[in-house]
Amino acid sequence: MKLLYTSRYLLGATTMLAFGASVALAQDTSKARPRSQQRIPISKDAPVSKDAQGTTTRTSAGNMARGPARVDTVTVYKTDTLRTTTQLPGRTDTVRVTNTVTRVDTVTLQPPPRVVRLPGGVYFGIAGGVSAPNGALYNPNNAGPSAQAQLGWQGLNSPIGVRIDANWAKPGEDAFYSSYQADPDILNFSGDVKLALPWFRHMFGMTPAFTLYGIGGGSYVMYKNLPYRLDPGVAGGIPPINVRVGDTKWQSKVGWNAGGGASIGWGRTEVFIESRVIAFTPENAPMARQMPFMFGLNWY
Repeated sequence: MKLLYTSRYLLGATTMLAFGASVALAQDTSKARPRSQQRIPISKDAPVSKDAQGTTTRTSAGNMARGPARVDTVTVYKTDTLRTTTQLPGRTDTVRVTNTVTRVDTVTLQPPPRVVRLPGGVYFGIAGGVSAPNGALYNPNNAGPSAQAQLGWQGLNSPIGVRIDANWAKPGEDAFYSSYQADPDILNFSGDVKLALPWFRHMFGMTPAFTLYGIGGGSYVMYKNLPYRLDPGVAGGIPPINVRVGDTKWQSKVGWNAGGGASIGWGRTEVFIESRVIAFTPENAPMARQMPFMFGLNWY
């Protein structure tokens, strides 16, 4: 088997050698090619010629015989073809998404805190109402109008205050005794201590301020034409209950007063209602009492 392969290789090599020799002999024909007997003169210096403008041109012998020189322009285009046998990896684009969130903050400017002012300090005021008689004044007199003016001081956070006031009262006439006495007048001048009770101050919130208070002190009472009841057994009275007719001149007595009220205040204003007992004792008579019921205003 190996001998057969070797013979084939030798035969092939011999054949290729014989073919190459024949090709070489066919190409070597220079000995049989005819040659020209005319020699071409070769000179280093070519003849010089002038044209019509006088320009000197040196032309070689070959060029003179063959005409103008030919210029061949060879342009070589090179095309490279790149083939890839492997697939390029996929292109990965990273996309960054920026999520812009617009936040709108609403800023509300709060107004400055409102300053709440409550009544406090020095004040003055007026009041009006009705005064009812009691005690020695009850039988010969009826209720009548009353007016008042006051001046005082009450601290905002102080429970204790002071007040002075002047109260005028005009008791009404009793039908049984009107023929004996008419047109009485009473003036009461009082100096009092006022005690504000703080328990219900903010019952309506911060404002208005609600206050209950007590008031009491001394009184100086002046009166005229005022009938009053005498003590039993004292001579000079009108039966059946021994009523004395009042003097037409002003009389005066020292007494006392006590009572209470309620007020509602805001800013510089205070509204109040009040009732007191103003008492004094005439000569030879039981205690005479007045009970004014007043509605008033104070300004701080």
